[in-house]
Amino acid sequence: MQVDPHDTPVHLGFGLELQPSDLYRLKSHYLPLGKIGGKPAWLNPQHLPKPDDLLCKTCQKPCAFLAQITANSPQDPEYSFHRFLYFFVCRNPTCSKINDSSNLIALRCGLPRKNAFFGHDGPIDPDFDGDVEDPHFDAKIYAKCCAICGCSASKKCAKCQAVWYCSKEHQAIDWKIHKTTCCAPEIAENPAENEPKNPANPFVFKEFGMEIDQEYVPSNLFDGISDDEEDEEGEDSDDETEEDRQARMKEFNKFVQQNKDKNVDLTKEDLDQAVAEQKKDQDFEKFNRLVSLNPDQIIRYKRNGEPLKATSKSGNLAENQPEEIACCDLCGKPRRFELQLMPHLLSLIDVDAIGQSIDWASVYIYTCSATCQIPNDGYAKEFVTKQDFID
Repeated sequence: MQVDPHDTPVHLGFGLELQPSDLYRLKSHYLPLGKIGGKPAWLNPQHLPKPDDLLCKTCQKPCAFLAQITANSPQDPEYSFHRFLYFFVCRNPTCSKINDSSNLIALRCGLPRKNAFFGHDGPIDPDFDGDVEDPHFDAKIYAKCCAICGCSASKKCAKCQAVWYCSKEHQAIDWKIHKTTCCAPEIAENPAENEPKNPANPFVFKEFGMEIDQEYVPSNLFDGISDDEEDEEGEDSDDETEEDRQARMKEFNKFVQQNKDKNVDLTKEDLDQAVAEQKKDQDFEKFNRLVSLNPDQIIRYKRNGEPLKATSKSGNLAENQPEEIACCDLCGKPRRFELQLMPHLLSLIDVDAIGQSIDWASVYIYTCSATCQIPNDGYAKEFVTKQDFID
């Protein structure tokens, strides 16, 4: 039986701060519910994405792991009993452009319940006693991963032949530390030098766990916000005062007069656009009211639901133009909205410096509606778009 997407609730993701000594709980073999920053906890630890699949489309440099979330459903096919979504972003702030998602990557991975990596009953208990770091980790089933970013590695240190990297850039980042231990596997005498650090290196973001909760919305939350029909008819919103209306009309008349002075013939489309720009940003108002209920939310999840637009002044979202949402590269089936990343995530990973860092109002991810099987149970790219707040 298919579930009506309108009857399913919105679930929210929140960052969960962990002590550095507890970060091991976010590793792959513990199947974390979700995580932010650090290195990816790969669902399939053998068939990893190729390094070229994780390059920024703008600068062609490796993207950093941003977040991941468990996103399975009872309606998913058996081969996708376990289902994870992964998100990556380029750390170069100049690659973050208005309403352009070229610096963002989304991946989907699925595994059957019975697989070579996790027990039939799900993840193992991460609590254990003893002095060993992690008795449940089996390096034999893992592909070689970059010491800096945790992604698939094809290069290794020429001296010690023990440390792997995905690129020369990441080998250069690691050399400052690695050169002190290269070919010297002995553990440092100072225990403090071996304690986990967060973030682990300059490339990865600070690492957090993730908590999920359901969103509850008061019935009167949107009182005073006019609906779409009123907007289309050009009616004023219910909460617009006479003073606001007069100010809006003054600006509109100024626009018309300026173009007349320039001998510009205004078309009906020009006037309609000018009128629309003078109206209140209803999407922004709704966005703010919803987010204010849970200001620390970093993810809004509603598979096959409707995205929450951040603003109506930042261009149309892809769902208003279905032809712009690319169908699944593997099976050709249409993609559907699944979740969006919220602005608070930027603050959590300390990249929220206005005008000089990665930025977004909201990032929207659309995934294969058929949840098709991925070759080798590996990783498939999904569709990403974003909105930015525009002054």
